[in-house]
Amino acid sequence: MPMDERTKATVRALLDRHPRGYVAEETGFTVTATAAGLFRLLCLSVLADDAAPSREAVEATRALLSRRWDSAPEMSKTDDRGRAEVIAQAGYPHADRAARLLGEATRMIMDRYDGDLRNLRRAAGGDHDRLVELLAEIPGMDDAGRAVFLRDAQMFWPEAGPFMDRHAVRAAERLHLPSDGDTLLRDVARGGGHEELSWLVGALALVDAHNEYDRIRQSARV
Repeated sequence: MPMDERTKATVRALLDRHPRGYVAEETGFTVTATAAGLFRLLCLSVLADDAAPSREAVEATRALLSRRWDSAPEMSKTDDRGRAEVIAQAGYPHADRAARLLGEATRMIMDRYDGDLRNLRRAAGGDHDRLVELLAEIPGMDDAGRAVFLRDAQMFWPEAGPFMDRHAVRAAERLHLPSDGDTLLRDVARGGGHEELSWLVGALALVDAHNEYDRIRQSARV
């Protein structure tokens, strides 16, 4: 189905405002389909308190990564106390619990997936439901964490999507875009496929999290 002019203008406004996807816009690091890139995404996912992580969760993730604890092998060299100190200094609440969960998640990834979440994907065998099940087995990966992970991972793991978190759904509804991931992929992101879908879902989530609706409507002139 062809996009009408309203939809085209809204999509342009969204991607002009937030062109790089949710995690890159919020944290400053780009998610890549590498062992280290996926682990960085996992760290934010474990610390996330919502599908739109709080500023404290983002700052705690940045603080951990600034120590170069940006891969499972490197994080496995740390202890709960050291992680908790870094997380607490970033202003994250319940730092001890978060540090313990990160340690448990890292150990599982090292033991079960040889330190590489691409092996989790292989274990899922291309099945979306199995992928979600395996992610849920990682300590700290609750509903919010899985939403954060799937939203960006669908960029290069097609079986992770089409995925829209609750913030993206709400923004799509308010901006008169499809609020179903399959429809958004087929009718709106079709030219760029899963990569553009990930960027668009991230932009929608950011617009809702930061209440930027008026700005998008003004940019789109709709």
